[in-house]
Amino acid sequence: MHASIAMLATAMTPALPSPDALALRLETRLKMRHYVLLMAVDRHRSVTRVAEQLSLAQPTVTRALADVEDIFMTPLFIRSRRGLEPTVAGEVVLARARLAVADNHALQQELRAVSGAGLQGRLRVGVIPYAATQTLDAAWQHLFGLRPRIALLAHEDTTHNLVLAVRQRRLDCAICRFSHDSTDDDLVQELLYRQEACVVVSTASAPRLARQSRQDALDISLLADMDWIVPPTGTPIRQMIDTVFAAARRTVPVPLLEAYAVRTVASAMQQLPRAITILPRDVAQAVAATGAAEVMPRPLPWNLPPVGLAWLRDSPKAGVIQGLAAALK
Repeated sequence: MHASIAMLATAMTPALPSPDALALRLETRLKMRHYVLLMAVDRHRSVTRVAEQLSLAQPTVTRALADVEDIFMTPLFIRSRRGLEPTVAGEVVLARARLAVADNHALQQELRAVSGAGLQGRLRVGVIPYAATQTLDAAWQHLFGLRPRIALLAHEDTTHNLVLAVRQRRLDCAICRFSHDSTDDDLVQELLYRQEACVVVSTASAPRLARQSRQDALDISLLADMDWIVPPTGTPIRQMIDTVFAAARRTVPVPLLEAYAVRTVASAMQQLPRAITILPRDVAQAVAATGAAEVMPRPLPWNLPPVGLAWLRDSPKAGVIQGLAAALK
């Protein structure tokens, strides 16, 4: 009886595809259009809506999906009350599909730069808004000086989003902070510099706080009633502010403004006589240079994560990026 049950269980379990058979199918039959189809199915979860988007007949989409699943030798989607949902294998394939489509788009842009403008290619660079001016100047000086010239795209965002964009191949590299998101084996990160955090207040509030800081270390947990300007949740400085107030067992102040762009912070501080924020010292000095604020003389005792240049270990742009890293050190 036990033998019969075992035979029945074996019959009900789908056989795993032979590695050689799967490799042959992927190498000879898989096309970019298959990845595009899978991403459309994942986005719409309906054959009917996919057919409308791709201007195809519904039976054509159904056959195409069956053909893709035959290539991978396993179901990639199952039907549910919510529509088509990816299987575990489907999720794995979709992750690769997104990377392949992103790489294909990047290749198209690069070929346009090479064939249409006579450039050597295209580099997409991510930058945190609090990057040091000296580092940015050195980056552009190096990249603009390359011969043949290279087309550039610059994108500002938080470290988390920049690292995600690098991993998804939407960016080639990023000047960002070291974090738990940027230490895995798929990423290379070269240390560039460290930043010192300091308190920045509006010009009207500076004399009072300067007197306090001369008498004792500035206790920012006592400044909860001021008008706080803070960067987005999840950024190192925002985490620092939350930690300071939590350690002092005080309620974290509700920010009057959440902003990450230097010009926005400087402009807001001109309008708020009781404004306060925490910035890296080099960025703080840039804000103070506008006349809107002053930097408190005592540096804070907490360290910001260092800034580095991050890129994928297998990036086709590794040579150009390594040259940039060398220029920034």
